[in-house]
Amino acid sequence: MVNLMLFIKKIHLSMIAGKLYKSIVITLIFIILCSVLFFFFEHEYNPNIEDIDDALWWGFVTSTTVGYGDIYPVTPSGRIIAMMVMLIGIGIFGFITASVASILVEKNLKKGMGLLDVKFKGHIIIIGWNFRSKSIIEELLNEDEDIKIVLIDKIDSNPYNSKNISYIKGDAWNDKVLERSNIKEAEIAIVLGNKEETNEMIDAKSVLICLAIDRLNPDIYLVTEVVNNENVLHFQRANVNEIIVSNQIESKILVRSILYKGVNKAFKELITNSYGNEIYQVEIEPKYEGKTYQEIINEFLLINATVIGFYSKENTYLNPSKDTVLSKGDHLIYIASKKII
Repeated sequence: MVNLMLFIKKIHLSMIAGKLYKSIVITLIFIILCSVLFFFFEHEYNPNIEDIDDALWWGFVTSTTVGYGDIYPVTPSGRIIAMMVMLIGIGIFGFITASVASILVEKNLKKGMGLLDVKFKGHIIIIGWNFRSKSIIEELLNEDEDIKIVLIDKIDSNPYNSKNISYIKGDAWNDKVLERSNIKEAEIAIVLGNKEETNEMIDAKSVLICLAIDRLNPDIYLVTEVVNNENVLHFQRANVNEIIVSNQIESKILVRSILYKGVNKAFKELITNSYGNEIYQVEIEPKYEGKTYQEIINEFLLINATVIGFYSKENTYLNPSKDTVLSKGDHLIYIASKKII
């Protein structure tokens, strides 16, 4: 209902801007005048016209070319008026229809070109369009096809034709661009580096974006990609929640793959949700509170899931002591073929 009211409001504003209301008023006045003249010339000779209401009905039906045939002119003057109503009615209503259609088409074009503001809430904002952001979006959609995503970049148009993926064109360090993405009501923001820039420029621009995001929405969960490990401190000052040093991760995965031949395939399976097993995180249920890590592992094994650690108070513990007791608010990290909780 709310979306319908917003749509009607937008159409209303667009019609004001396009002066369509003026055209509609002129059309109505024209139809009423012709109907009065039609009544004046026809009511004495036409048995189908008893009062002015019949003439008005005829005028509206004729102007829209519906023509039910219940009322028709029988005098020469009435026929001339009928021809005028039909000719002008076709043109005016055609113009109004075309104008409304152009408003809707223009809106879709602006949306595709990233010129319309986003109304999403609780959405994910991805800054930067490249093969990595494409992969991220595909993974997110595989996880939840109804997830709402906003992409910010300076490409010509939205690469996705989906109602759940919007595009904002512009520089993400600009407050107005971020506000158009409804940053204040977003849940997560992901800042990706532009690998076409130099390493220092990539991180410098990313820091500016993170600072702008943090100022507009300090509660957002902010994730950023860092090229140079020496710049991590700058991102920490920008209150970034997750800092991913891409080159460092890539090199470490490469080393583990060289040392242990099966690790590479394991990494590939775990980091994509398109096939095989995945890594999931979930807050523990009340029935697990106060239980030891070993007890929880055993229960998860019964449902074909492997617990590998837990997340508590902003710290991650992998392979902790089997006697560790979990409490309310802790999150289990487990591997399974699908989300089971």
